[in-house]
Amino acid sequence: MTDALRMVRKAFTVGVVVTTIAWSIGLAAFIVPLTAHAATLTAGDLIKASLPAVYYYGADNKRYVFPNEKTYKTWYADFSTVKTITDAELAAGGIGGNATYRPAQRMVKIQTDPKVYAVGKGGTLRWVKTEAAASALYGATWNTQVDDVPDAFFTNYTVGADVNAVADFDKAAEAASATTINQDKGLSSAPAGVGTG
Repeated sequence: MTDALRMVRKAFTVGVVVTTIAWSIGLAAFIVPLTAHAATLTAGDLIKASLPAVYYYGADNKRYVFPNEKTYKTWYADFSTVKTITDAELAAGGIGGNATYRPAQRMVKIQTDPKVYAVGKGGTLRWVKTEAAASALYGATWNTQVDDVPDAFFTNYTVGADVNAVADFDKAAEAASATTINQDKGLSSAPAGVGTG
């Protein structure tokens, strides 16, 4: 392995760590301190414990991590409905995975690849192959509606069929197909007694 490649990998790792820490600190500033209470959780609740990270409580009694604030903001406008639970209650529930962008809300790309993707249900990425298709789907300012997803989180997504023309991606249908993370991930309730309740 060349020294240049090692430096690039090290810079990437440091960048991901710094971004994650900055997001966590920034997220803490938005959350009004709440007192912890005994967990009475319902599928779809937003939860946190003593640390600033916010999770989605899924129908399978697992928590889903928001990898960054941009992902969170495609689902929620603010943090006003976040419930604070104890660290022990949070730890009792397993992690189901990461939340992905809400379908059809914004487009995404990674810094190491110039392709711009529309996001479909279940975190399916659809390469929007032309500027004309992007403009038809997201308007003349489509390029302001593209977020960089860190390479480390790009693996949360799957790649689907390309979008060659506007007819290849029904934005309204994609948005309607997943209005909650439960729907987006195809979650159903776990058997009684499984999870944190």
